[in-house]
Amino acid sequence: LSYTNPYYTVDGVSRGFDIYYKEIDPAANNLAQYQTKTVGGQLRFGVPVTELDTIHYGFGYDDTSITTFPDSPLRITNYVAVFGPQNSNVFVTAGWTRDGRDSHIYPTKGTLQKASGELGLPAGDLEYYKLYYQYQRYFPLTRHTSILINGEAGYGDGYGDKPLPFFKNYYAGGVNSVRGFNSYTIGPKDSNGDPEGGPRKVQGNFEFLFPFPGLQNDRSVRVSAFVDSAVVGEQLKGDELRVSTGLALLWVSPIGPLKVSFGVPVRSDPSDDLQKFQFTIG
Repeated sequence: LSYTNPYYTVDGVSRGFDIYYKEIDPAANNLAQYQTKTVGGQLRFGVPVTELDTIHYGFGYDDTSITTFPDSPLRITNYVAVFGPQNSNVFVTAGWTRDGRDSHIYPTKGTLQKASGELGLPAGDLEYYKLYYQYQRYFPLTRHTSILINGEAGYGDGYGDKPLPFFKNYYAGGVNSVRGFNSYTIGPKDSNGDPEGGPRKVQGNFEFLFPFPGLQNDRSVRVSAFVDSAVVGEQLKGDELRVSTGLALLWVSPIGPLKVSFGVPVRSDPSDDLQKFQFTIG
């Protein structure tokens, strides 16, 4: 349950909160055999500092219980053996967004930048930090065509002699990441051959955007030819870089934004979980 008041003050400072209960079965998403249940909440604020820039910050608390199975990977059973099956987390977040795009729905030019951080405080069981940065830019070529470049980087680690919790790892793969690969499956594999994510992630996307044939003046639908790439892991090894190319359809439909893609991996490994046709809505 999330609520945001965008005009908490007359100056446009926003205030919001999230209350959540999550049951996650990673095996259903092609990941390792374990389950987590998390309950918690967060209070957050957004402060506009210029017409384009907003600073975000917040703090929250949640509690995560971990269930393992006889075939759970050794790294997970070892974590539970050392830190227990239940972890409390007192955390703070901070971030900055600069949005200079000409449209949120059909951008053709401008730049979007995001930087964020999350810190687990010693008041809880988890002591970690995560940093994330995104740079996205649209270059108009003609009245109806544009080029999009997108770059993302994430880094996380633990402190105080504690590791980054495995359930805080970064993942890549899927329709919003590297198309042609199944969701979350890019990166090193655990002892059971399942993707385990990692504390570091670098992702790059290149797209040539053009109107759907015959619909040049319809700003609710367009097509892209793309090249996606990402690497996830401890050391970001070159042989773990994954690359795909293909075509995608973007449609702002009456029931929400719809993205359909057909991606073909051009740099993969026989152990990768491929999925050429993908779609998402919302």
